[in-house]
Amino acid sequence: MALEAALKGIEREVSNDSIREPTSKYVIDGLMPKVVLYPRDVNELSTMMRGISKEKLSVIPIVNGSKTFIGNIPKSYDVALDLSRVNRVIEPDPEEMVGVYGVSASFNEVQETLRRVSRRLPIDPPLSSRSSIGGVFSCNLFGPLAYTFMTTRDITLRVRAVMPDGTVVRWGTGMIKDVAGYNVKRLFIGSCGSLGIIYEVMSRIAAIPDVIAVTRLNKELDLFITRRLKPYGAIVVNGTMYLRFEGVKEEVEYRLGKLSEVSGFDVFYGNEAEELWYKLTSMDELFNNYNVIIKVVTPQARLNNALRELPSDYLVKMPMIGEAYLGINSIDVNTLNTIRGKVGDLGGYLMILKAPPELKRGIDVWGLNQNLDIMSKLKSVFDPLGIMSPGRFVGGL
Repeated sequence: MALEAALKGIEREVSNDSIREPTSKYVIDGLMPKVVLYPRDVNELSTMMRGISKEKLSVIPIVNGSKTFIGNIPKSYDVALDLSRVNRVIEPDPEEMVGVYGVSASFNEVQETLRRVSRRLPIDPPLSSRSSIGGVFSCNLFGPLAYTFMTTRDITLRVRAVMPDGTVVRWGTGMIKDVAGYNVKRLFIGSCGSLGIIYEVMSRIAAIPDVIAVTRLNKELDLFITRRLKPYGAIVVNGTMYLRFEGVKEEVEYRLGKLSEVSGFDVFYGNEAEELWYKLTSMDELFNNYNVIIKVVTPQARLNNALRELPSDYLVKMPMIGEAYLGINSIDVNTLNTIRGKVGDLGGYLMILKAPPELKRGIDVWGLNQNLDIMSKLKSVFDPLGIMSPGRFVGGL
């Protein structure tokens, strides 16, 4: 009855094709929504959220659906909110070194648009090849370039969002130092749709350097040696190490000369280097071929010690930022809990990014227990009815 009442109110104010029957695209952890809402723009999105909130329906926002496996099993799932046409704006400002992007724009579209004005979004997140801006920013995804440029959350300057009650808000001003107290825009980046719906972000951008070189080594270098070489990022895929160097030609060649003193390598330049780097950091092979994917985060010097405790069939390490992604064919809850405890003893934590529902039912996929009281209070302020992605975030929020 609540769903029917909400749809009747929404139908009078939105376009004819904005309410749809659910399909398998919207299934999350085996759960099918009762209806799909497909807003044309932020005004329709606001209207829909008012109706959803009034009837206390549970809702999960989706753009491309490439990351719907992230999170705990939903407590309930009435509405799939398809944001794939809400906002596709891409507006670079190459002089001010900032860019504005709509939630529906793809990551690749943004990079291509920025490239035309000799700029780039300086992040290399997992699944970049099929991600929207909404997915990347709402999940705070980033890769090894975070060593140089910081994380997706760190480069975000402004967020525009629709709150659960339909209110349209803006957090941040576009300035680097713009807050006193809680930095609300940072709360939204990484909240995975549990506080509200991001429909537009502004971030810092970076210049495209004169030279980009990616080297391939047949061994992994010691962390201390890697740092001394001053790469912009480092990634190790199943034992093969790749280092990225950028800058003017003389600087890059100098770094390559230093690398030749410690290891042999193959080197790729320009577009070939860029394509190789984003293929590696997107990790499509890992996410396509393994049912269980684990992310481990530790202090950099302890990452290898943590990984010795973990079985893996496919391993991607980012040693300079202390992160690793592991693909596993099968593992049980007891083993995961034991390993999670050992990783915690090393000052790190273990998250289960992807797993079948039967495994998720026996474990909290996030494994983060700090500050849950604060997070619960923030959730109650932003989403007092608990309708946004209920149960999917840290601590079952």
